[in-house]
Amino acid sequence: MEYLLTNYSRILKEVGTHIYIILLSLPFSIILGVVTGIFAARRPRLRKVVIGVANVLMTIPSLALFGFAIILLAPINAGIGVPPAIFALIIYSLLPIIRNTILALHSVSSGVVEAAKGMGMSSPQILFKIQLPLALPLLMAGVRNAVVMGVSVTTIAYLVGAQGLGYFLFAGLSRTRGDMVVIGSLLVALLGIGANYLLFRLENLLTPKGVKLQQGVKK
Repeated sequence: MEYLLTNYSRILKEVGTHIYIILLSLPFSIILGVVTGIFAARRPRLRKVVIGVANVLMTIPSLALFGFAIILLAPINAGIGVPPAIFALIIYSLLPIIRNTILALHSVSSGVVEAAKGMGMSSPQILFKIQLPLALPLLMAGVRNAVVMGVSVTTIAYLVGAQGLGYFLFAGLSRTRGDMVVIGSLLVALLGIGANYLLFRLENLLTPKGVKLQQGVKK
């Protein structure tokens, strides 16, 4: 509590930086993951390749991925700081978002899709007016997983100069300051829980009432 009270301005700054990095990477992660998932859902061969590549990317240790990002972004003078953190977050977010997008689209009843075709709806209309609204809960679950994972990955991004809550963990360990480590750990955990809750509320707000009723009947 003493450290919290005497360093609250630094704490607020690092929390803001942490959230800023996640918010910068999230739109790219969602767009790339959902679009890739939509294309892969309709093509079995492509689906196997995409899921395989995403699985391989997930197995890369975070420090190795940050090292690769530094080398890749160094020619444009963006190898240190926020850019490699955003790069790593996008890579790690791909698997849960792509996988859940594919599962979500496949969860929509084929009878519903055929009925929409019978009404004369085009493929884009079926996708945006039928499939995506019905698949939204499962799709959002992938986004929630990606964001919560991103909270922890952003912590490690401190090692490449991105700042954020990793400051309290790594600086605390190097200085043998238990209070800094505890504060950092608690803030990362609370941020992950808070992000998951807010996205769950957003999912509940965006999900059509008919889908909510159907989920209630299944439960």
